Amino acid sequence: MDTKVTAQSLNDGDVIVPTPYNPPKAINTLPRMQLPWLRLVLISLSLLAIFAAWFVTSANTVEFVTRPQDATVEVKALLAPKVGEKWILRPGPHHVVANSSGYHQFNEEVIITDEAMQKHVVELTPLPGHLRIEVSPVPNAQLILDGETTDDAPTTLRDLPAGLHHLQIVAERYKAFETPIEIEGKDIEQTLSVELQPAWADASFDSSPQGAAVLVDGEAIGATPLSAELLEGSRKVEVNLKGYKPWRRTFPVVAGEDLNIPRILLQKADGVITVSSTPSKATITVDGEYKGKTPLSINVPPDKTLTVRAIKPGYTPASKKITVESGETDKLALNLAAELAQVRFIITPEDAEVTINGEKQAQANQVIQLPTHEHKVEIRKPGFKSYQATITPRKGVEKRIRVRLRPGSGDETVEAAASGNTSSTSTQPADSDGNTIRTFSEQQLRLFNGGTVSMGSSRRDPARQANEVLRSASLKRPFYLSIKEVTNGEFRQFLANHVSRSDSGQNVNDENQPVVNVSWNTAALYCNWLSRKDSLDVFYQIKSGRVLGINPAALGYRLPSEAEWTFAARMQNGETIKYPWAGKYPPRGRSGNYADESAAGVLAQIINEYNDGFVASAPVGSFPANLNGIYDLGGNVSEWVHDFYVAAPQNNVVDPLGPRTGQQHVIRGSSWAHSGDRELRFSYRDHGNDARHDLGFRIARYAR
Repeated sequence: MDTKVTAQSLNDGDVIVPTPYNPPKAINTLPRMQLPWLRLVLISLSLLAIFAAWFVTSANTVEFVTRPQDATVEVKALLAPKVGEKWILRPGPHHVVANSSGYHQFNEEVIITDEAMQKHVVELTPLPGHLRIEVSPVPNAQLILDGETTDDAPTTLRDLPAGLHHLQIVAERYKAFETPIEIEGKDIEQTLSVELQPAWADASFDSSPQGAAVLVDGEAIGATPLSAELLEGSRKVEVNLKGYKPWRRTFPVVAGEDLNIPRILLQKADGVITVSSTPSKATITVDGEYKGKTPLSINVPPDKTLTVRAIKPGYTPASKKITVESGETDKLALNLAAELAQVRFIITPEDAEVTINGEKQAQANQVIQLPTHEHKVEIRKPGFKSYQATITPRKGVEKRIRVRLRPGSGDETVEAAASGNTSSTSTQPADSDGNTIRTFSEQQLRLFNGGTVSMGSSRRDPARQANEVLRSASLKRPFYLSIKEVTNGEFRQFLANHVSRSDSGQNVNDENQPVVNVSWNTAALYCNWLSRKDSLDVFYQIKSGRVLGINPAALGYRLPSEAEWTFAARMQNGETIKYPWAGKYPPRGRSGNYADESAAGVLAQIINEYNDGFVASAPVGSFPANLNGIYDLGGNVSEWVHDFYVAAPQNNVVDPLGPRTGQQHVIRGSSWAHSGDRELRFSYRDHGNDARHDLGFRIARYAR
């Protein structure tokens, strides 16, 4: 039993007797009214503990990686505890704010996923930067930033987006400055100093005589002697002085490199002759050189006696001598007398109507004096097929036109081109028959249905060449071949400034003369041009002006194959003929345009006792067509054909177009410059690629 000692007051002699100790009963010192609140606190704490446990188990650890790294991050959320560098966040959108000096504030929602450990990149955009630009030695220059013109330098370009930009600085007479430039941004001002380089060179000019005006690219800059600054590049310089020929040159000017032009010796100005003729459109030559057709003005050397000659088919040439002083203009009028020739018309029935160039003649059967140029003849009678022809009379030769009209509708027309001397005219199928077609340039092509063609020559032929091996070919695809060679006039529709020249100085440039001085490649370009004009698929595959291949299926115009050319030339009435004329060498009468006696002063070798009336080439169709209706396959000009050249072509080939590749192309037919037995045979083969003064071409195309 417990006891407790308590203090009491004692007298001397008193005995202390211990008494039992009874502890006091516990007394509840809390008021009864506080007990419900305590329970509430305990419940709240329990709920908070449960919520905390739920949050911890449902939230994820999130790390925000900032760019730049020193940016501060704040998550705007009611409950977004941060532990070290990481946040404890529940899945879902959270408002994140990041800040860093020199950058725009990041203020966006970030989606927190269900992934337990996750990182999110927070990238801040730099503030714009500024660029201070200084230039010398010019006071100002034009600025072009990222392709857009801005302020002139010197200046400060403000608020430029951070990153790479392209800057150009341009100033007159200075080289343009270009550079990529990285703008740092973050409100930082950068400085760029540029020294522009001169874009000119020093040039000096002098002339004899002096005082001449100097023009650069058409702008006058002073008079000789002269020192000037020329901008770099190709510069056209012209020096002019009255009474003297202009002096023109083009110089490449390099900045910083002096241009020293030797003293310019000015030449006296040409004289000018204004030439007219009666009739007009006459061809004019000056001392044998072609100048054009009247009326025209010609620059000629001063103080020199010149011979001016006018030529026109059907007229006697006229010429005069003239001397023109420097810088002066003289007028010259030339009158050409008509050159007449006899044409005898023998018509059946005799009462048929004859018109020449649209004019009705008094009677059908008669002899008419006609100028020796091309005429259109039409003969008609009701109940008969009409007849049309183009004829060219020749001085000293009576042309006979013998026509027998065939019964038929008056609307039907038989067309021919009669150009012989005394031979009767054969009729040819008209366009309406489907056997001839016309091109955009009014060239006429005749249909050939093909067959077997023999090429080459026998070993017994004393004029035979090694490349004339005997061979045959079968032509299965029908083809068209132009009845005449391509003329200067037709070719100039394609190439307006083309001039045909002769090495001997003879005129070969008239509109109706065959075009020459044309390479094989240029002839192919002409064919493609004409195909496009007639809406046909082109035959030649051309790139950068060069023929790279062909499309054999195309129906566009092309050069005839060697087999086609030979078929039209040699296969007549089922026989293979040797020469363009009947009989043996040499030719007789006027069977073609070859190196005749009229060319004796021009060519070294001629055919004695033969005169065709033309020194050089003749207007196309000036001589009789062959029995296939084709003109000038022998004489006038040699002709390009399609094939690449080989000395021994293949035998027994169907529709041959020659080898696929090669270095040169085949040339067929003789020309006005040929006189020997070897060249005048139809089997003669030549080859090359380049233009010649006696080499032209005709066109062909497949019919299907």
